[in-house]
Amino acid sequence: MKTSSIIKTSLVALVASSALLAGQLYAVDSADAKVKTEQTCKKGNKRHGPQDGMQRMLRKLDLTDAQKEQVNAIVEKYKADRPERPTKEQREAQREAQRTEMLALVTSASFDEAKATEMAEAQHQKKLQGMLSHLKMQNEIYQLLTPEQQVQFQEKFAKGKGHKSRR
Repeated sequence: MKTSSIIKTSLVALVASSALLAGQLYAVDSADAKVKTEQTCKKGNKRHGPQDGMQRMLRKLDLTDAQKEQVNAIVEKYKADRPERPTKEQREAQREAQRTEMLALVTSASFDEAKATEMAEAQHQKKLQGMLSHLKMQNEIYQLLTPEQQVQFQEKFAKGKGHKSRR
């Protein structure tokens, strides 16, 4: 009888200590997860894409204060020329309308090639206009650079050609 009570007591103590240790381990893991999440959020604020590359390259060219002001003026000019961005609700409504149109195309008895072409061309035109505007802005900025800075820019641009996309 005494041995069974000792075994029961030991078993209860073992289970209780396991529960306490597990709680401590979980607390450490969740603290690490919180730190990782905060670091990810900080990284999430960074901009990625073509503009980020241009900005980094310009930082490496040691622009004068006058050049920096001119670059900012050009960027602001192109921002003002951009159409106003729709609200989140408007964007979601546009996406839903596109999905509905695409579903209608896919599920119809006969494929309407003219409608599909129209949809694709509309999306292509929107992207094309954005890209043209962006390239014009970059060209204007490039023209502000001194000949030495332009050579440096070209070297850095050529060096970056072999890099993989971040996506």
